[in-house]
Amino acid sequence: MYNQAAAAYQKMSQTGVNPRDLEATLLMKAAGKLQNVVDNWEEMTPDDLNEQLTYNRRLWTYLLAAVRDEGNPLPDQIKMNITNLGVFIMNRTLEVLRHPNPQRMEALISINRNIAEGLRGRG
Repeated sequence: MYNQAAAAYQKMSQTGVNPRDLEATLLMKAAGKLQNVVDNWEEMTPDDLNEQLTYNRRLWTYLLAAVRDEGNPLPDQIKMNITNLGVFIMNRTLEVLRHPNPQRMEALISINRNIAEGLRGRG
């Protein structure tokens, strides 16, 4: 299966974009994809839902890997907070896949948007 989140991350990282801006952009993109699912819930197929949740999950997998990297300069408390959010994201994703419901997706969208705004200095 083609890894869209990884490809987007690699493509943008090669353009010389600030890593914080890159991460914010990708989080907003994922939030937009998830919001589209919620807004068009009745027309979505299980494959559509799975595709968008997989994109978000893979993006968070990369974010978590970056946080755990030994060279990451973030303070330990921020690393722990991001890790905890990542665990929540993974658990909520599984919950939505097991019991599809648009309201369960709101937290995923909100977290992505809030983290993106914080990365851009608006939070």
